[in-house]
Amino acid sequence: MYKKNEIINMAKAQFSLDYNCSVSDFEKQQNTIARNKLIEGRRIYKSEGCFMKILTFCGRAIIMVDEAIMPWAEENLANIDANWLFQYSRIKSIDKKLNEFGHEIADMHHYYLPDPKAPEAAPLFSVKWFEQLEIFSFKNDRRFSEALCFDERSPDVLAVAACDGEQIMGMAGASADSSAMWQIGINVIPEYRGKGIGTNLTALLKQEILKRGKLPFYGTLESHSFSKNIAINAGFFPAWAEAYSKKLV
Repeated sequence: MYKKNEIINMAKAQFSLDYNCSVSDFEKQQNTIARNKLIEGRRIYKSEGCFMKILTFCGRAIIMVDEAIMPWAEENLANIDANWLFQYSRIKSIDKKLNEFGHEIADMHHYYLPDPKAPEAAPLFSVKWFEQLEIFSFKNDRRFSEALCFDERSPDVLAVAACDGEQIMGMAGASADSSAMWQIGINVIPEYRGKGIGTNLTALLKQEILKRGKLPFYGTLESHSFSKNIAINAGFFPAWAEAYSKKLV
């Protein structure tokens, strides 16, 4: 298991690729306004190349923007306390400015990294593991749409299911969002919820990803308390938040 400072440094290295910045930018007093540029090795999502993308991590913000809005971002966002950057009034102000360029805030998420102090988890149920090629048997199974994404940009690479005989009670899946960081998603069948299945599967998958030399992470929405509790109980700690834009319809 990595030490916490190693986990943080691995994340910083990935973010430097995602946001066209330097690892040292996380040590600066000011936030960093970076030019929108797609770097090899970045995490790849459907928001690829968006007009503005914001990361808050370790008390600093990296804001990657289109050249057209860069002067405004440098003047208005460089000196804001990153811990309060996603306050509603601030996001509303950013969204209003984006509207002038034909864009708007599309979504915001917050993310978790593995806590090295978390105890080792053991299976609480009968489990079955699925490697990358085996996962395709679930492609049209909407029960596991959060665990498995079937997106070529971030391919599903590993999954674990909790089983009640032949019945799958829940599944956690990992997508290779980059070569270094794998994201975990989870689905539990409604009639099996409340039994700790989601937490146990997430913890087991986290441990296996670490054994394979990758850094697992978990993302959810601020309002999703059940999902946040799964992350924390499975041995993750709150680590960063991101927002990205999209074109106005």
